[in-house]
Amino acid sequence: MTDMTANELVKKLNSIGTCMFTTVDQNHRIVSRPMGVTEIDDQHKFWFFTPLNSDKIEDIIGEGEVNLSFVDSHTWVSIAGSAQVIADLERKKELWDLGPKAYFEGGPEDPNAVLIEVTPETAQYWEGPGKAAALVKMAKASLSSETPNMGDQGRVEL
Repeated sequence: MTDMTANELVKKLNSIGTCMFTTVDQNHRIVSRPMGVTEIDDQHKFWFFTPLNSDKIEDIIGEGEVNLSFVDSHTWVSIAGSAQVIADLERKKELWDLGPKAYFEGGPEDPNAVLIEVTPETAQYWEGPGKAAALVKMAKASLSSETPNMGDQGRVEL
């Protein structure tokens, strides 16, 4: 198993770009929705634009605990952390790009455009060989007494 550094993990997450953003709603149900990451900053905080009137805002204000799940063809990452709503105009201007521009007609000054800042607490990753290679490894292992090596896994301090 190879240990992944925080910077290596952030690089992978930036290439994936979209995650399932999971909150706990007011009825204590787990709710997930896809969201594009606007930025992962130097302190490894995750930034997202969202409408102020979205359900996730109420979930964050209520509990604040979130999970971000990222997946590509060979990598799975689960990040648990705490979230807060940020309405800072200067920060919105710094992060403004094509993504939020498509959703908020009023630009960064749009009062319905807010940021969610997620401070990660734990990060776990799994890297596998991909579907075809995994099938070959499982088939080979089923014909022998060996357990297949299905990739690396680990925790990263962010």
